[in-house]
Amino acid sequence: MKASGRRPRRRLARLAGYTLACAALTPAAQAGPWVEAAGAGSTSLALRGYDATREFPPGHYGSATQGGSEQRYAQLRLSGSHGLGQGLALSYDLRAARVEKIHTHHGIGTRERATGVQDQTLGIEMALTQRPDFAAAIGLSLVAATGSTTQVPALGVGHGALEPDLLLGWAGAHWRFAAQTGARVFADSGVTQLRADLDLGLRVAPRVDLAALLFYVRTVGGRSPLPATDAAERYNLLRPGIRLKFLATPQFKPYLEFEQDVAGEGIHAGRRYTLGLSYAY
Repeated sequence: MKASGRRPRRRLARLAGYTLACAALTPAAQAGPWVEAAGAGSTSLALRGYDATREFPPGHYGSATQGGSEQRYAQLRLSGSHGLGQGLALSYDLRAARVEKIHTHHGIGTRERATGVQDQTLGIEMALTQRPDFAAAIGLSLVAATGSTTQVPALGVGHGALEPDLLLGWAGAHWRFAAQTGARVFADSGVTQLRADLDLGLRVAPRVDLAALLFYVRTVGGRSPLPATDAAERYNLLRPGIRLKFLATPQFKPYLEFEQDVAGEGIHAGRRYTLGLSYAY
C-alpha cells in the first residue's frame, strides 16, 4: 500500500513540475510575466545565423520584395533574467556578431564585413500579478548604443533608447501564452517603435515543447526624413517563427528556432536560424 501510494504522489509531482516549467517559458530576452523569486533566474546562450538575399522596398510596407544587397550574420547572444526579490527581476540581452553585406553591380560583388559587440539591453521588471495560470508585469529597459556605427556594415543604431513594456502570460497544464508589448523611444530624434512579441507554446510530449512565435514592429513619430546617420532607427517588420525545445533536465533545455521575415519596409527580408541552450537556476 505504501509503495502504491508513493507512485500517484510521484506522478503528481512530475505533472506539477511540467506545469511549472511550461509556465516559465517566456520570450528569451525578458524576465517575462512570471517574475522569478530572489536569487532564482534563467539564462540562455544562443548562436544565431541570418541570411537575406532580398529586400523590402523603401516607402511602402508590405510583403513584396526586390533584389538588392545580400546580408548575412552569425550572432552570439546571452540573454535571461535574475530575480531580485520584492517582485522585481533584472533582465539582460547581450549580443555580438560578425556581419557581412554583399553588393552586386554589373555582375561584380563587393563584400563588406564587420565584427564586434552590438547594442545591448538591460532592464528591470516589476510583477503586478503572479498566479500559476496568469501573470502580469511591467518593465523598463535601457538600450545602450554600444554597437559601432563607424564600421561598414554598422553593428548598432548609434543612439540609445528607453523601452517601457507590458508583459502578460496565461498558462494551463500543457500550454502557455506570453505577450510583450511596448515602445522603444529614441530620445534624440523622437522616433518611436511600437513593438509586440507573442509566444504560444504547447507541450507535445513529456519533454518536448513546440511554440509559435510572432514579432511585429512599426515606427511612428520623429523627424521626417531622418538624417542618414539616424535611418536605422526606423524599423518596420513582421516576423513569425517556430521553436522546438527539449527539456533535457529541469535546469537544461536546448532549443532550435526558425524565423522568416514576411513583411517590412526598407529592410532586408531574410531567415533566422537559432541553436540555443537555456539554464534555469
